[in-house]
Amino acid sequence: MKQLLTHHWKGLLSSLFALSAFVFWYIPGASILSYQEQYQLFLFSPEYFCERISVPGGLADYISEFLVQFYYIPILGAAILALCYTATQRLTWTLCRRLGCPATWYALSFIPAIALWFYMSDESVLLSFSIVIIAALCATVGYHAISHDNAFPTRKWQKTIFLLILIPLFYWLFGASVWIVAAYVAGYELTKSGTPISFLGSILVLACTAILIYALSYCLQYPLYRLMGGINYYRYPAFIPLAQWVVMALVAFIPLLACRLYEPRKNHIWQALSVFIVAATGCSALAYGYTRPQYELIDYEYLVRNEQWDAIIEKATQRQPSSPMSVACVNLALSQRDQLSERLFDFFQNGAEGLFPSFSRDMTSPVSTAEIYFRLGMVNEALRYMFEAQEAIPNFRKSGRLTRRIIECEIANGQYAVATKYLRRLQQSLFYRQWATWTLQLIADKDFLKVNPPYSQLRSTRQQKTDFLFSDREMDQMLGLLFVGNYQNKMAYEYLMCYELLQGDVERFMKYYPLGKYVDYTHIPKTFQEVLVGVWLQQHGSLEGIPYSLDKLTVENTLNFIGTYMRNPKAPELAQPPLSTNAWHYLLINSQKQEKQGKQKMQLIY
Repeated sequence: MKQLLTHHWKGLLSSLFALSAFVFWYIPGASILSYQEQYQLFLFSPEYFCERISVPGGLADYISEFLVQFYYIPILGAAILALCYTATQRLTWTLCRRLGCPATWYALSFIPAIALWFYMSDESVLLSFSIVIIAALCATVGYHAISHDNAFPTRKWQKTIFLLILIPLFYWLFGASVWIVAAYVAGYELTKSGTPISFLGSILVLACTAILIYALSYCLQYPLYRLMGGINYYRYPAFIPLAQWVVMALVAFIPLLACRLYEPRKNHIWQALSVFIVAATGCSALAYGYTRPQYELIDYEYLVRNEQWDAIIEKATQRQPSSPMSVACVNLALSQRDQLSERLFDFFQNGAEGLFPSFSRDMTSPVSTAEIYFRLGMVNEALRYMFEAQEAIPNFRKSGRLTRRIIECEIANGQYAVATKYLRRLQQSLFYRQWATWTLQLIADKDFLKVNPPYSQLRSTRQQKTDFLFSDREMDQMLGLLFVGNYQNKMAYEYLMCYELLQGDVERFMKYYPLGKYVDYTHIPKTFQEVLVGVWLQQHGSLEGIPYSLDKLTVENTLNFIGTYMRNPKAPELAQPPLSTNAWHYLLINSQKQEKQGKQKMQLIY
């Protein structure tokens, strides 16, 4: 074992790094992989390839989207990213070794890979940036190979020819990462001899690269800053993060700086110390980068996509959701497990936003809201939200997941021609092809389509009126009409009742409560019981003659809450279960802390 560690410690360290990256992306990072996959749609068609390759960096973008489609299976996505990071590290070390860097400083070769990993904690960074980093490192390794004294001992001008071919070709295929190649070549030639001619040559390489890009700005319909910084490295085209330039600089200059270090006397101590410092710094950076608030929503969205309702409830039990979208996902999961009216106030609630978050024109938030509308039977609203989310993707890509849901809505509405058009597109993909082919066959058989479970259920729960105006500012009216149209739609009734409670409108709750006779309840839900007890006490002063079948423990807890609140509205025990999970705790305490999202407060969409 000692001999193995002595002679193969570098390979073992790289293997450990690859394994760590794989485990990270496969277990906690699976939701991020799903997030990346759902905002693109790779098509196997000549037109798609030509569209990608027609812009600088197009080949990297094409390779990236080809690989990202495999994120559909998380274990494949984790393997792809682990290979990308490990390739970055090994290529960096290849350069360091060829420049004469001592093996003691092997840990320094991990810095560009860890920086890239940290930079990708920004969910808008695309895999294409990782691809171009690897391509740039390969190009620099190639340049270093031909620039060796023994390569062309009598024809040094061939290096110039190589650069004249490499830089324009590399820029068109891989984009602005050509700056890495140019910076490395300039730095290498400058440090190799240090003569004025080398200095001028270094400046000339950088100047030629800048002139090339500037000249192309007159031929291409892209602003100069995007041509200089990369077209498809970042999802938002109007912004190029500073961190991108930092990573590119580290890739170019770490090998050049590492080779300046000497072999220390106590090399084993410095070796262990460098590994520890790089590992500790990297772990701290990754822990910071991947625990930002937006990842809570990404996690919930991933669980909703895969219908892991129990996992959503368990996650919310361990840590209360904080954002409206997260709360909406938890409430959706509760409804799918028939627990919404039982456990509504077991979790944090932020008003009606927790049932129907306000619309915002971005690619993320409308997706979860569309899932709620879809499962309620509000097919047109689900279609509208999914379409808006797809059109809001900043880099103008399409989405396999969103397209599939749009197709399902179109079929439920009887728009078979529109659905067929979308299905033809999905047939050119990899992981959606089988479903698209099956659905096309389903559309062809209208009789079977009528009894097929997903579409037959949608048609029965959707709003039956053809002349119908939807208003998101009157969701109680919309839910009421939806439920009256189909008394089997239990979810619509529960969302209606919970909507009134979250609005703090007990009067309307009592008005709609009798509609529950059409719902197949075995008992009155706990949340409803708590409200009924409180209302009866307000009207009669005691529980004598109450006509409802109530649970004894629920009644005791409600009476305990009301008594404690009447004695001291700020009593500390009110903040502890079971009093804190009572419906009246929200109605009397929490609702006063929140701005009521009434009809005038809800956001108008169209």
